[in-house]
Amino acid sequence: MYSKETLESYATFSNILKILKRDPRFNEYCSQSRVPAGTSIPLSKERNACYLLESGYVKYNFSGEDGMRNYYIVYPGRFIVLPIVQEYVPNTGELVFLNESVYWTIDFEFLRKMLFNEDPRNYIMLQFSVETRYKLYVLATMRNITAEERVLFTLIRLANFGMHVSANRVDLPSFITYNMVAELAGTSKSFATLTLKNLRDKGILDSSKRPWVIEDMSFLQEALNISDIPSF
Repeated sequence: MYSKETLESYATFSNILKILKRDPRFNEYCSQSRVPAGTSIPLSKERNACYLLESGYVKYNFSGEDGMRNYYIVYPGRFIVLPIVQEYVPNTGELVFLNESVYWTIDFEFLRKMLFNEDPRNYIMLQFSVETRYKLYVLATMRNITAEERVLFTLIRLANFGMHVSANRVDLPSFITYNMVAELAGTSKSFATLTLKNLRDKGILDSSKRPWVIEDMSFLQEALNISDIPSF
């Protein structure tokens, strides 16, 4: 059994780049890009590269054989996508950059060779797998709760990317909109807007200006009553 702290401390952005730069051909197989908010990159099932996020936030949309759309948000320092097993790559995918971002495109064969030599215990792959496991838990949870609960759950997920100014108060990321909450919650915009209005009326949410502010985080957590909510 591995220690959570061990995996997380090894699989950091700086350590991943440090490992890759040990090969003098780093610049041949790894490239850095800066993109504005709203940039979209389509992904097919055939992939020969992975993406590592340096700064900004990315929404990764993907669908499997059932055609159902899924998503999760990636925060700085993490792999956006890392195709480990060829047969288990989603059929289609799309990266949507939510704000100005910097990311690295890394040739997968180059990455695999470097990790084989420099990370024989597979800490980096294991950490990515652990994160993916929790993301799938989130997706499964979203499919088994009501539409109103999905809106609340979406706010909690987005709060993980905000600024926790106190134990119960969170400034949400500035890129959040009513359309985004509706899309992430899998509801209509009108339903999401009504649900958020009810939270405003109760003093739970302030969405009158940017950034939106969750004034009572414990209310959302208690209303959902979902234990062990992952930070993805």
